[in-house]
Amino acid sequence: MMRRSHVGARVATLLFLSPLAGCRTEPPPSYLRVEGPAPRLAEVPDSRALLVVFWATWCPPCRTETPQLVALAEAPPDALRVVVFSHDTDAKAVETFLGGPPPAALHLRLDEGHPVARAFGVDALPQSFLVVDGRLVARFSGPREWDSRAMRRLLEKLIREHPAPSSAPSR
Repeated sequence: MMRRSHVGARVATLLFLSPLAGCRTEPPPSYLRVEGPAPRLAEVPDSRALLVVFWATWCPPCRTETPQLVALAEAPPDALRVVVFSHDTDAKAVETFLGGPPPAALHLRLDEGHPVARAFGVDALPQSFLVVDGRLVARFSGPREWDSRAMRRLLEKLIREHPAPSSAPSR
């Protein structure tokens, strides 16, 4: 008898919450919080926050997210820069896919032999990492709607949660 009322309570709770879930116009972006030092990246733009994206032209989900990724890179939230590491072995393949040279805002690099991907522990494409002040903050697996309002708010929130190191001298 108690089991039946327990199930009934769950059903009632779900019915109560389901209209609330329908109020959202976009699902919340899923991500995994991570903590620790980020692998050192040579020749990347100087910025407090980096969105490091591992991607390839031959990867269907990567191709799907590309327009949103370009839009975010060209008009990023404050303090954020996008850096894309391509698993492609030929820059021509990237240029062909993008219809010309990669937009400068993507800071695209070929990750030949995948040393950078290995340093980040990438196990599938696309995969992205938010790095703030040299620290890993979040890991995003799979394609994203990078330029959506919800994703921009999430990125801004994650960057704000990690205040910039104080430049004041310590006593």
